[in-house]
Amino acid sequence: METKQQIRVKLKEKRERLKKEQVLQMSQKICDKLKEYIWFQQAKVIYFYYPLGKEVNLLPLAETALTFRKQIAFPKVNGRNMDFYQVDSFTCFQEGKFHVMEPTSKKLMDIKDALVFVPGIGFDNHKNRMGYGGGYYDRYFMRYPKCHKIGIAYSFQIVKTLVRETHDIPMDAVITEVDEPYHFL
Repeated sequence: METKQQIRVKLKEKRERLKKEQVLQMSQKICDKLKEYIWFQQAKVIYFYYPLGKEVNLLPLAETALTFRKQIAFPKVNGRNMDFYQVDSFTCFQEGKFHVMEPTSKKLMDIKDALVFVPGIGFDNHKNRMGYGGGYYDRYFMRYPKCHKIGIAYSFQIVKTLVRETHDIPMDAVITEVDEPYHFL
């Protein structure tokens, strides 16, 4: 059986082999699907992430959310914790910790039940998530357990089973570009 680290390396390598056109095409399919879900349509506040490398790009959906007059926020790392800050424009980002673009906004969002789109390196059929190993999202969801956690991934990032550690927080749903039984909600 592969270790968590071996799975992490394999999935990251596979993602990095994607061509730019594939990333754009699959990301658009995911954005289109998310836009149709009732929980997206009804959400007043949505937490996004800024894509790193060839992660699924939800920035077009974030722009759509702004046109629908929804409040949107992006994560910023503060020490060992991560918080979300409101964004009104895509010109207010700068490179932060781990080379991830972070909002320059000072308006901290403290919404207990926000809709949160969560990136990951891998997910499994039980909605468990494998991130980069820093535990930022897990610690955030321990502080805000009522958030609606939606894992975002390409279909090849879904594996049968991940070893779940005690601090790992499962997602409420995992959404990819294809319709498979691992889509929940």
